[in-house]
Amino acid sequence: MRRSREDARETRRKIIEAAQRVFFNQGIARTTLEQIARAAGVTRGAIYWNFENKADLINAVHAEIQMPAEEILLQILAEDTPEALKRLEKHCADSLVQLHTDEHIRQVYSILLLKCEHSEETRLLNDRLRESKIRITQNLKMFFARLQQAGHISPDDEPRLLAAGLYGFMLGLYSDYLRYPDLYRMPEDGKNLVRCFFKSFSGA
Repeated sequence: MRRSREDARETRRKIIEAAQRVFFNQGIARTTLEQIARAAGVTRGAIYWNFENKADLINAVHAEIQMPAEEILLQILAEDTPEALKRLEKHCADSLVQLHTDEHIRQVYSILLLKCEHSEETRLLNDRLRESKIRITQNLKMFFARLQQAGHISPDDEPRLLAAGLYGFMLGLYSDYLRYPDLYRMPEDGKNLVRCFFKSFSGA
């Protein structure tokens, strides 16, 4: 029984990894489940045993990286000390360095940001991305509000705008780096760009 569960997990992992590769090479709209099955070395039946449809598989590829990263971020945002602000800055800088050094993460974000054509198949993914943005920016807004109340950062700017600004800044850097990696000197630029952003509001 244990072996059967291990085999099932291994099959699921192979399908997700194959889907990532095919989505990255062809884009989501031009990818079929048959192509993913061939790339994974499994039958279409094995895909349908593990995933309801292509949209479900797209969500699984996204969840592989999004859920752990968001969990770490929300843990940082649950605090309200100057050290938490420094940890948030380090988390943002580290995520850019990881985007540069980790091919798996780079491929998944390339799929999400550059190869995710709007269609009925990607509607659930786009809804999920929107929900994630709302959740993250809400937590950022509360985080910055608490830091302002404690006198750790300048009270001049609305927390909602600080949250939207940081989210948009990071999303823009991710997208731009993935499009034009040769125009960046990574990992140094990632760390320095994040430091410049945080300097703009960290002084009380």
